Amino acid sequence: MSEKLLLVINPNSGDGIAKHWIYEMVSLLSEKYKFVTVYLSKSQGDIINTLTKCAADYDAVVCCGGDGTLNETLNGVYQSGANIPIGYIPTGTTNDFASSHGIPKNIKAALQKLVPAEPHNYDMGLLCERAFSYVAAFGAIIEVCYKTSQEDKASFGRMAYLAEGARKLQEIKPLKMKITCGEQIIFGDFVFGMVTNSISVGGFKMFPGGTVDMLRDGKLEVTLVSYPQDVAEFQQAVKALFTPSVKSPLVTRMTAESVTMEFLCDPPEWTVDGEFGGKYEKAEAKVLPGRLLLLE
Repeated sequence: MSEKLLLVINPNSGDGIAKHWIYEMVSLLSEKYKFVTVYLSKSQGDIINTLTKCAADYDAVVCCGGDGTLNETLNGVYQSGANIPIGYIPTGTTNDFASSHGIPKNIKAALQKLVPAEPHNYDMGLLCERAFSYVAAFGAIIEVCYKTSQEDKASFGRMAYLAEGARKLQEIKPLKMKITCGEQIIFGDFVFGMVTNSISVGGFKMFPGGTVDMLRDGKLEVTLVSYPQDVAEFQQAVKALFTPSVKSPLVTRMTAESVTMEFLCDPPEWTVDGEFGGKYEKAEAKVLPGRLLLLE
């Protein structure tokens, strides 16, 4: 039996459902860990600050919440310097990380899978100094991904994104950029970019041949969308983005160990695992091979 586990819970995630499962979480996890400490997060950033100070005191951390809770847990453990495994009980809305890793979105099923789980190595991303589990992105389309309602996604699929994106087209401004990816240098006007280590983003599988192996291949996927001139071009680009088999000259896909993006304009905000990730005139994203120890 392992010794000490820290169970981190976001009490507001999933309409507060996790609060009703605390006893069962502790009971089941106590089958594997001698001591289980429960920590309820208090505000945004609280998990990072707490784990940075105390993660090294534990043999493992299990977090319960959405992708943002997982991101804060990942950053707290990373900044602490501790090399301990992380378990995840998803209670958020999109749960892209859980989908990529086959983690049940039912609390009891996720718990039952965690009890016999062993740590496995996966790649982790780093945007400047911010760790991410599956995506770092900027631009108009990522905003559409996370602001399109779940009801519309469920009812209309990709068409929900096309409709929401077309509505916002007049608000979209081109981002003048210089992108350095290995020896390749690209200049252009873009509306969207993302660096990922995931099979899906925003609930959609966007990558050709996406399998779990791509999550530990030592590479990140880089996707860029050039500025469309009209609604027809925009819809063509979005269709190609959400349907990997469809090609478009506006969508560029690459794989790389690192990529540097320089904004020759007012820099946009980044989204990191669905949460605010900062603004940077020059941002480097790189892979940390095998740095994520995931209990599964």
